[in-house]
Amino acid sequence: MSKIVFSLFLMILLAKTTFAQNCMDPSRCDELGYTKTATDCAGLDTLVCPFDENKVFCVGAKAQEQIIPCDTGAVLYSDKNCHTNASAARIPIAVVFDAENRLAVALNERKLAWGGDGKEIGSAAQGTSGKSNTAAILAYGKANNISYPAAEYCNSYSTSGTKAGDWFLPSLEELKLLSNNFSGINSALKILGKPTITEGEYYWSSFEYNYYFAVRLVPSSGDTYSIDKDYTFYVRPVLAF
Repeated sequence: MSKIVFSLFLMILLAKTTFAQNCMDPSRCDELGYTKTATDCAGLDTLVCPFDENKVFCVGAKAQEQIIPCDTGAVLYSDKNCHTNASAARIPIAVVFDAENRLAVALNERKLAWGGDGKEIGSAAQGTSGKSNTAAILAYGKANNISYPAAEYCNSYSTSGTKAGDWFLPSLEELKLLSNNFSGINSALKILGKPTITEGEYYWSSFEYNYYFAVRLVPSSGDTYSIDKDYTFYVRPVLAF
């Protein structure tokens, strides 16, 4: 092989080696814009650097978290606000059913008796405010050593951002407002993967009718009935935020 041919061969070999090293050089990822990690691009599509799979490029832009009006059907979060694109630090706790009075219904429920059959609390448990009714029921129960399971459950209910005593058994009027927005509330609950308010089922209000009866309501229809306090029906705590 002539010296000229050998020299050309050597130059080609060196060029190929240099090209291969440059193509596989991870430092080129930054030059090409692959400056993020998969964590940085959470929630977005990514392009992976061909030289280093740990370096990626975020496709699109993350939507900014914003506080929005807490309209009926909006999700209420643990900071007592409604958001778009709420961060992982914010936990959904309720669905708004009365925007004007800032009332929201819990994401969970139980089946319980109203309690106190044969005992009458009176007008203190017949108001339009579930918060006041619940306080009156609990005070009467404590003074007379009587259990009121529905009110006690609501009063003890708590979530991230709320504590026992914040929630209450809704009044009849408040349940009627919830009933007026039944479909929107259930749509939000479905999106959150939480138990929906059961269609055709009774839910206790905090309204005491007399010694033996309290008032229940069917949220899907708005129908109301008074019935024996010892019967077991659904209970959903409510929060004034």
